[in-house]
Formats: sequence, C-alpha cells, structure tokens
Amino acid sequence: MADALMGVTETTANSHEEVSRLAQTFLIQQAKLASTVTDYSFLAVPGAASIALPRSGGFTVGDKSENTAVDAQVITYAKDTISLDQHRVVQFLLEDIAGVQSNVAVVQDALMKATAGLALDMDNKIIAELRLASSSTPDHLIKFTDATNEDIELADILNARELLVTQNIDPRECYMGVGADQERYMLAIDNFISAEKYGSNEPIMQGEIGRVYGMKVLVHTGFSQEACFWHPSAVGFAIQAGTRFQSQPDLANLATRYSLDYIAGFEVLDGGKRQVQISETP
Repeated sequence: MADALMGVTETTANSHEEVSRLAQTFLIQQAKLASTVTDYSFLAVPGAASIALPRSGGFTVGDKSENTAVDAQVITYAKDTISLDQHRVVQFLLEDIAGVQSNVAVVQDALMKATAGLALDMDNKIIAELRLASSSTPDHLIKFTDATNEDIELADILNARELLVTQNIDPRECYMGVGADQERYMLAIDNFISAEKYGSNEPIMQGEIGRVYGMKVLVHTGFSQEACFWHPSAVGFAIQAGTRFQSQPDLANLATRYSLDYIAGFEVLDGGKRQVQISETP
C-alpha cells in the first residue's frame, strides 16, 4: 500500500474551528470602532433576520397641589431595527504549487490579511452609520466654522459638544473621529491633550491620539474631510454569525479556495440625535 501524503490542505481543514476562533479574536482587536458603539450581538439569535430595540421619551416632573388629583402621564414607545443583512466575505484561491514553493506561510499570512480587511470593512460600516446624523431640528449635520477651508477648529468642537449636551449626553462618554487629513490640525489645538500625557494607569485605545474637552479623539482612514462626534449609543451593531473559516479543494485548478465570512447588521439609533457630523457640505 502506497504512503498517504498529508499537506497544508489536510492540516488546515482539521483546524477550521480554531482558525475561525483566532480570526474572530483578531477581527475584534483590529476593528478600532467596534468598542466605541453598542454591541447587540447577544440578541442576534439563530433564526432572527433583524433585532428590534425599543426606545421612548421620559416623564415630566410636576407639583402635587393640595386636594388636587395628579394627572397620569404616558410614554410612547418606538423602535430602532438592526437588519442582519450584511454577509461580508473575503476569499482567495491558492494554487498548490504556489503554496509548496513559497518562502512564506502563504495561507496563514493571507488569512491574517483577509481578517484585517474584514476589520477595516466593519469600521467603515460603522462610519457610514455615524454619518447619518439627524438633519431635522436640531440639525446635527453642520458645516466647518471656517468656510474657506476644511480644517477642524476649536469652535467646531464646541459646536458639536453643545449639540450633544443639549441631548442630555455626557461629552466625557463620547468619541471624536477624524481622518489623517485632520490629525495635524487637531494636534495644533491648544486645548488638545495628547494620548502620551494621559498617565500610565489610563488605557489607550487603538487609534486614539488624545482628548479634547473630555472626548477621546480617534484617527481612522475611514474619515475624510470631516469630523464625527458620537456617544456609544449612537450606533448599534450585531454579529449573528462570527468570523467563519472554510476551505475547499479546487481540483480543476489544483488549488484550494479559502474563505472568511461573517453575518452582521449595523444601524444608526435614536434618529441620529446622539452624534454630530461636521463637514464642508453636510
């Protein structure tokens, strides 16, 4: 009986669950913005196509007058819906000869880069929802203060902060996101505190460069000629099926197809009133 050969395809197939787990861990670590919004993945049970999140207003406090009955109040509920309609995937096809003759571990390297791509894609999905700030009264889509350029200034930050405070949002719980094009202008603001000055006992997020008026400032390539401000409750997301790794031999090409995918949903909450976007053309 001839010897049976075991190669990359066989050993990789036997560790799909472990690779999926590692890919999921790496995905969350690389996604800079996932921790800045609200994760409702625990509600994304099998069989669900969407998640309904109830919300309502509050009560008005009044006086009780002597010998006078108090009028009961009502609160009206609405809902935000996260549709679990995002099936995101990266696949690549590796010929056997390329895998055998490569000087690097091609599959492992490609899987890591595919996961990094999915993480960036997740961030960009969140940014797309952050841009959906309320355009009705009060308008949370505003222009840069200086109409002659698109450079973030202290006045812009104060305008955004005022809009958030008006919604009873604590700015100390909020984030500010800018792109590389705005980072140097942020660093030139006197009231900006850079991350290295925080102190050794305070955690620093990936992409975080400092704080301004209590808000953590993040730099991300997904932001461009804009600045976004948000509370974690501004956007919700849910991952229904975590990052799944699969592989399949492709005999016609003497190759192996590798795949990473996940199913999720992303949604702006509360009508976009918990975030502010500043740009030249809101």
